[in-house]
Amino acid sequence: MNILKKISTVIFIISSLFIFSCSKDLYFSGISENSINLIKDNYLVKDYSKEEITKIIGAPLVKENSGNLWIYRIEKKKGNATFKKDIYNKTLKLNFENNVLRSVEEVNIN
Repeated sequence: MNILKKISTVIFIISSLFIFSCSKDLYFSGISENSINLIKDNYLVKDYSKEEITKIIGAPLVKENSGNLWIYRIEKKKGNATFKKDIYNKTLKLNFENNVLRSVEEVNIN
């Protein structure tokens, strides 16, 4: 009887480890949603400069030669290390005029 308890305990531990290793995690890359929402909600009311945008969301992934178009990437995935599913994959375009943010455009890539 004692051997059966030990075997069942070992099986329980192994199956628990297997289940926890398959848990679904969220993976983010790019800039945070809170920063995007802050800028999208306030850019028409507040004149954000390029320096302020850099402080809020960081340096752009791509910057146009004139420096007036900045592009950022936002990606969110769900799943374990082997199987990941895209929840969203977006590009954020910021257009500046005279060092002031004039438009924010969010483009879905999916």
